[in-house]
Order: sequence, then C-alpha cells, then structure tokens
Amino acid sequence: MRGEDILNVLLDVEWVVGSFVADAGGRLLLHQMPPEFGEAELERTTVRLASIVRCAELCELGVEQCAFSLNRYQLSMTRFRGGFLCVMVEAPVNRRALEMATRIAVESLPQLLDSLLVSGSGPPDEVPPPRKAAAANLEKALDAERTLGDSAPDDDRELDPLFDAGLEYGVPPGTANGNGDDPEPDGDEDDPV
Repeated sequence: MRGEDILNVLLDVEWVVGSFVADAGGRLLLHQMPPEFGEAELERTTVRLASIVRCAELCELGVEQCAFSLNRYQLSMTRFRGGFLCVMVEAPVNRRALEMATRIAVESLPQLLDSLLVSGSGPPDEVPPPRKAAAANLEKALDAERTLGDSAPDDDRELDPLFDAGLEYGVPPGTANGNGDDPEPDGDEDDPV
C-alpha cells in the first residue's frame, strides 16, 4: 500500500481534517494536511511529539497512544514499529470509525517505512491535499482565528499552529498582575504599594 492510500483511508472518516506520519526520531515522512498546516510546522510538531514519547519512556511509562486537545481540533497519535501516526480530527468524529481506520493504517505503515529504508529513496513527497469538505470548514475557522489574532499585539515568538494556536501571551491591558485586579487603580505600576 502506498503512503497516499494509507492516509486516504483516514480521510474517509467524516470529520478527519488530515494526518501525518513520522519516524521514531520525529522526522516527518509523509503528510496529508490542509495547506494551512505547512511542512515546517508539521516537522516541529513531530519533533515535539517524539520528545514527549522519549520523556514518557524515561519515566518508565509505555506510550502507545495519546490525544491532545488543540483549540477546536484533537490530535490523536498512535505509535507503530518504527514511528507514529497522527490524525487531526474535529470533535464530532465517530471514534469507532476513526479507531478502525487508524488500525488499518497502522498495520500498513511498518511495511511502508521498511520499503523506504530499503529503497534508500527517503521519505515520499507530500501527498495531495485532503479531498473532504472538512478542509473548507477548517479554512473558515482559521480565517476567523486569524481575524482575532490580527487584533492582538505582535510577538517575536513564532507560533506553532498545532500547539500554540489560540494561546495569548502577556498580561491583559488594565491589569498589573494579569488576574483582573489592578493593585494600583491609578494605572501607575511604579508607585510603592
């Protein structure tokens, strides 16, 4: 089974936004995600996920599956021999259908990984964009988030759309300590308390 076919099995499940595969070290091998999730962001995400798995293993915790809630999406990670599969979904997804499609994909991924290593061709190119309506819904949601984000003050840090989306940094205006209470009602933070 080709990488594209494996990831298409997952896209057949309603509310699946996209998926990607990485080796155990966190190297992105293939992905089928909407264009809003660029390859650089996916690569950073796979490295972070591999690091989380390594930390858990150092604490003698076995990690076969884990899930992350990310704004309106959920990211489900499933390990297989030699790597891990991540599937991004929206909340209404049918969990049973997702588990079955994930099982089918995970059964085929070790052979795909082996064939890549034997052929020496390296990871395949990006597979075509998702063909589901979920991509259109995702684009609308991201446009709305961008509109909200444009009103926030600029920050030097780059945001990872998978892990940092929707997070706000700093202290809200009008509060000196960020909890909604201004200990100095005159707004001058330099006055002695």
